[in-house]
Amino acid sequence: MASISEVSISAPRRTALVWHQYRVDILWWCFVAINAWAMLVLSVWATVPFHFIWIGVSLMYGWRVWTMRVTFVSLSVIVVVTGAMLLDDVFRGTQAPDELTEIPLMAAVFLVMVHYVRRSAAAQQETARVAAHNLALVEQSRTLVQNASHVLRTPLTIALGHAELLERTATGPETVDDARVVVDELNRLTKVTDRFLGLAKSEQPDFLSPVETAVGDLVMRTATRWMATHPPVSLGVVVNEVMSVDPDRLAEAIDEMIGNAVVHCPPGTPVEVSAGRRAGRYVISVADRGAGIPASMTASVFERFSHGTGTSRRGAGLGLAIVKAITEGHGGTVRVRSREGGGTVLEMALP
Repeated sequence: MASISEVSISAPRRTALVWHQYRVDILWWCFVAINAWAMLVLSVWATVPFHFIWIGVSLMYGWRVWTMRVTFVSLSVIVVVTGAMLLDDVFRGTQAPDELTEIPLMAAVFLVMVHYVRRSAAAQQETARVAAHNLALVEQSRTLVQNASHVLRTPLTIALGHAELLERTATGPETVDDARVVVDELNRLTKVTDRFLGLAKSEQPDFLSPVETAVGDLVMRTATRWMATHPPVSLGVVVNEVMSVDPDRLAEAIDEMIGNAVVHCPPGTPVEVSAGRRAGRYVISVADRGAGIPASMTASVFERFSHGTGTSRRGAGLGLAIVKAITEGHGGTVRVRSREGGGTVLEMALP
């Protein structure tokens, strides 16, 4: 059993907690009481505190959305109090009888406000629920991509290692050829898997990690890697610009554009990489001298699983979709300019 000292200590604390939690409600009821007293004392001016009470209840409800039970109890108290005061004034002849019509009118206006406030609160709750659900889906998607990355890449890496070992140790020419085919197909499957996972990651909010980067230098380094193994690839005019981008993702997008031109053009077709500011944007271009793309296909080349009209269709049609995802992740746009027989220009414009 609590001692007297404990009770004396806890009582002020409980009072302080009640005041802290309900101080606005307490002050509002005090405001109602003061205005009710004013209606009684200043009967000629009773409509002024009368309207103060109704304005106050509307402001109070906007401040703290009550439950329906509290709302109707409070409304009933206000109707009774203001109605009794006005009715007394009418009996004493200080107010006209038609002033009593203000009571149902003000109550109706308040109930309409309650209806719309509760609808707004319900809409906010639904929005919060949908936002929480979407956040859970994002987390689930991130976990799925991480698990898929492990489940897919690990067996592919193991199989590729065994296939390469078999290719190196095989003695019969047929076995060597078969092992080489397996290695090639596993390498292709690994690239396709990486692209699938890259596209899946592009849907995540943390897909990019921007840092201040000299983009022109990045373009030149990426193109130089291709020039070492594909002589038809060359550098055009490259203007350097320091921008906030994800250098790894941007280099991946440039690789995909150059690789697309190399794969879909006949061997030896010139491919030129350039970059510079145009119309307030930094535009990275990859132009080839291939057969071009028909006008009917230019709108779909950046879609997933889209194939061009070049010499190779071995890819999964994901390369330019990755370019689009990375560019749009940076707030930019992609486009293709081409006319059949005149070559193709792929452009990514960064803000």
